Amino acid sequence: MTARPLIPSLVMSLSLLAVPAVAQEASSGSGLALGVRAAYGIPVGDAVEDTSLSKTFGNTVAPQVDLSYFFNRHLSLGGYFQYGIAKPDGCTEDVECSSRVLRFGVDLDYHFAPEGFVSPWLGVGVGYESGSMKVGDDPTLAKLGLQGFDLGHAHFGLDFQLTRSIAVGPYISASLGQYSKLTTQVFEESENSIDVPSDAKSLHVWIQPGVRLQIRL
Repeated sequence: MTARPLIPSLVMSLSLLAVPAVAQEASSGSGLALGVRAAYGIPVGDAVEDTSLSKTFGNTVAPQVDLSYFFNRHLSLGGYFQYGIAKPDGCTEDVECSSRVLRFGVDLDYHFAPEGFVSPWLGVGVGYESGSMKVGDDPTLAKLGLQGFDLGHAHFGLDFQLTRSIAVGPYISASLGQYSKLTTQVFEESENSIDVPSDAKSLHVWIQPGVRLQIRL
């Protein structure tokens, strides 16, 4: 056998050997994913002692974005940011009032059947929460702010795999939090911030059903 036919034959053989390795790498499922969610937040419990969370902030309409890294097609770790818009319970037409609830943190999710059309998933995470309420209008505007940790949350959902890269489906989450800092501002006075006393702290829960669209990048 001459050198000329030997070289193309060797190149072809090495190429065929490389194909399974490339295919295995492509099917590993690792990479980034962008998620967009629409959720409805239902508050349970007290913001601080004897102060209902629903009267402080109310139910929220809460869009969320999250960016995750998939280690494989099953396991992902990522960060999220949520901006909730609400109106506190007890507000009347005579009084202008509104509230906002911001939440951000990290999630660890596990997808049970990523290759199937229906893929259930389960996740846990921790984060931070900041809520604010405004009552009245200038110059009689009063503000209240509360900040604290999301001590832990869990969420469960079902993905309908529209394509290999796009999935959409319902989910529900529940988070346990506690506020540790209180900020107030009455009319045009300067803002006042204090730590919530230990005996006034209270645990609260946010329950959020919603829908998520996730795109693998």
